[in-house]
Amino acid sequence: MSEPTAVVVTGAAQGIGAAIAQRFAESGHPVVGLDLDADRLAATARSWPGAGHHVVGGDAASSEVVGRACELASATPSGLGTFVVNAGHAKAGPSADYSAADWDAMLRVHLTGAMVGAQQAAARMPEGGALVMMSSLNGLFGFPGRAAYGAAKAGVAGLVRGLAAEWAPWGIRVNGIAPGSVVTELSAEFLRRGVINEDDFLDRIPMKRFGQPAEVAELAYFLGTSLSSYIAGVVVPIDGGWAAQGIGGS
Repeated sequence: MSEPTAVVVTGAAQGIGAAIAQRFAESGHPVVGLDLDADRLAATARSWPGAGHHVVGGDAASSEVVGRACELASATPSGLGTFVVNAGHAKAGPSADYSAADWDAMLRVHLTGAMVGAQQAAARMPEGGALVMMSSLNGLFGFPGRAAYGAAKAGVAGLVRGLAAEWAPWGIRVNGIAPGSVVTELSAEFLRRGVINEDDFLDRIPMKRFGQPAEVAELAYFLGTSLSSYIAGVVVPIDGGWAAQGIGGS
């Protein structure tokens, strides 16, 4: 039986990225975590089970930094098999005076980072592999005050479909995930600051609860391994039924 292939996860220091890295490590995959917060990433990586893991601190939209992470993964005995695009940030604000600098930063980390990651990973997948890109319900629906984030995440969904159609003949499957409301450090901060209202969100979710990072990680594992060997070009909502419900609940 061949050894599990290596996995690169961007934004792996906390939240959904940390959960995804943990899930692959639990199944024996060597994990290369990449995050701008190198110290936090190093602390998180100490909890990953198994061996052969690496951490890379730096910008997930830098071809040099991402290339270094992919090189570490490709140097493992079974090579690079999966690349997970997860790094991101969110800055809400009125669109009428949303600054050009904030707009550029939003597109860079989410959309440019996804393209750079895809290019660097694909170049090191001569036998094929899987790319999993984190989109969002914000890329599927309109949310006041989050137009920039939604535009970036909609771009990721478009990139998933375009790359999937183009790269499937090479044996590289590209799929996406569109999380709804998930309990992370970032969402907790938004709740604390009043950027989002918990009751409003729960009213919109048929399952009447927020998701957990581990639940998103299970989907990422499915899409990033041979379990989903005939799936390409989809963006899967994981949202407690939000996208399926046409009107708010009671």
